Amino acid sequence: MAESATRSGAPERAAQPAPAAAAAELLAAIGFLTRLPLRPGWVHGDRTGGAAYGLVGAGLGLAAGVPVLIAGAAHPVLASLAALALLAVLDGGLHLDGLADTVDALAAPPGSANRARTDPRAGTAGVVAVVLALGLDAAALADLAGRGGFAALAAVVAAAAASRAIAPAWAVLVGRRRTPAEGLGSWFAETTTGFAATIALVTAAIFVGVAVELGGVSIGIGALVGTIAAAFVGGAVIRWRRQLDGDGYGAVIEMTFTAIVVASAAAAVG
Repeated sequence: MAESATRSGAPERAAQPAPAAAAAELLAAIGFLTRLPLRPGWVHGDRTGGAAYGLVGAGLGLAAGVPVLIAGAAHPVLASLAALALLAVLDGGLHLDGLADTVDALAAPPGSANRARTDPRAGTAGVVAVVLALGLDAAALADLAGRGGFAALAAVVAAAAASRAIAPAWAVLVGRRRTPAEGLGSWFAETTTGFAATIALVTAAIFVGVAVELGGVSIGIGALVGTIAAAFVGGAVIRWRRQLDGDGYGAVIEMTFTAIVVASAAAAVG
């Protein structure tokens, strides 16, 4: 999720039957988290899709993990790079953009953070942050792929599901206190409900459990340790920035993904 993404305002939605509401939530999450083509009118501007973030994240991870499943054992580095490239194509690189913009804001001189964040040109600090994140992702996935394609696939699924599902939780627990005056971050925090955040986290936990069955207990350890580590780093970034804007959500998602795959690789034995 990056600040450059926008949502139009919409009147408060009318009550819908549960199946229709669930489908609308899923479509909103797909429209918000991916660049998959959806028909106009399928996604309404008054929905974040937050409840389905864990599900959509797991789907992204499953699709992106195909290269490491097929070719990871023989070509771990190439397969890992292909998996990360596929993930960036599917989600449009929005979270990488959010990470870059957030780091540019942190590195900017006093009084110019927001100008640096909204500058369409990537700053040096932002580029370095993206390169480091992708480098860590690729190295960790290659290490896991060398141990078996299912281990690497499981790590991608767990990391993608948990990192996306954590965004609604940040919105409820932190975003409402640290929301900027306007923009995507403000809208997301105000629109996301505690129920949606809970559903997203429970869904992600289920997929992490499935990933543990596929890839071993190291995936579960990585998901837990990585999420906690990213929460500490993300909290420090938000305190430093004094707000949680749209780019901040993207940065938190990307940091959580990287922390989980790196912790999963570090926890793998044998």
